[in-house]
Amino acid sequence: MIDLSKVKWTLSNEELYAVEWFEKNGFSGSLDRQYISKSKFTVTKNGVTDKFELQLGVTYDVASYMEQYRSIAGFAETYPHFCSEENDYALYYNQPDFNWGATIYTMCTESVHITSTKKIMMSYNSGFTELGEMWLVPKSNQEMSAADTARYIYESVQNNNAVFLPFNWMDSVGIYATVLHDCTNVPAGDYYLAWKSVTDNTHPMIRSVKVLEAGT
Repeated sequence: MIDLSKVKWTLSNEELYAVEWFEKNGFSGSLDRQYISKSKFTVTKNGVTDKFELQLGVTYDVASYMEQYRSIAGFAETYPHFCSEENDYALYYNQPDFNWGATIYTMCTESVHITSTKKIMMSYNSGFTELGEMWLVPKSNQEMSAADTARYIYESVQNNNAVFLPFNWMDSVGIYATVLHDCTNVPAGDYYLAWKSVTDNTHPMIRSVKVLEAGT
């Protein structure tokens, strides 16, 4: 059941649909706060609690939007160690979830602005020293859903329509290594960030990825 005790005004059709969808699909939780542009929920299912924002004030397919959330929630249930509380929600490309040798592409669907003075900082641990692969994909001019954006990023990487940033996973079992990736030769612009991880001896665990101005 979704607790609606904090509701300030009449629920919109989108909010009503989201509440019904959560309850129909076995979620409990609450509608925490209403804004003109969005509503914020806290939802729980199978012991996993998540924060959810529902976009308001624009025309979109709310049913498709909620189905995308089902995909994310289902991923967390299917791969319980990938982004879990036990690892402080680091991204863990582990063998119990994915088996040995699986290649996993991670795509950031929110763009970042890159200039020659920016650096990409990654904090991770790895079980082995190995070559890594990272890309900056030019932002699309089209309005796309998160799922379509991820597909665009993946296809751009596969078709070599991206800036390749080579790096090394460093053997850092038990500690987090923090490395800076240089963007000196990257043309200024807006990009999506993507990288490849393999569940082999490296099986990396990524704690954070940030874009920094050089010298900060």
